[in-house]
Amino acid sequence: MNKTFTFIIFILAGLVMLALVGCSGYGTIIKKHEVTDIPNIQFERIIKLYNPEGIPDKTLAGVVFIKKGAKVCTDYPREMAIKSLDELDMVEKQVYTRFSNYAIKAGDEIFGFVSIAQDYRANIWENIKDEDCKYKVQIIIPESVKGTSGAGLDPGVGAGGYGGGGIP
Repeated sequence: MNKTFTFIIFILAGLVMLALVGCSGYGTIIKKHEVTDIPNIQFERIIKLYNPEGIPDKTLAGVVFIKKGAKVCTDYPREMAIKSLDELDMVEKQVYTRFSNYAIKAGDEIFGFVSIAQDYRANIWENIKDEDCKYKVQIIIPESVKGTSGAGLDPGVGAGGYGGGGIP
């Protein structure tokens, strides 16, 4: 019995070590540096983060501006390459003026900028090991956009499908 217990402990410790080593490859989150405006300079790539299911003023989730030579990518599922902000439609241009702007910056070097809608959030990950994507912009979609906000649900439906609390 004692040998079996010791064996199980070693197996669990090994699995925990493997999990910790596996998680270390994701890189580190770098601080977001808020900027008032995106500079009017030439960018190598501009990525429009498009949400086609959004109501007319919510189709634009954000814009990522990538400087020449920078290895920046996003995890957003609907990316569209655009040449300039002139390609945004009229409603998107109006909404864009209210976005939060951040620099993709490590040390003193700026690799690009992220402009994101106010109800979205962004994390910027640094992973020096990845040659194609050294800086990943992770877009965190708001719960209301995911459809899991619970808005509009019947208040009589409770946890586990059991009714509860409602007055008949």
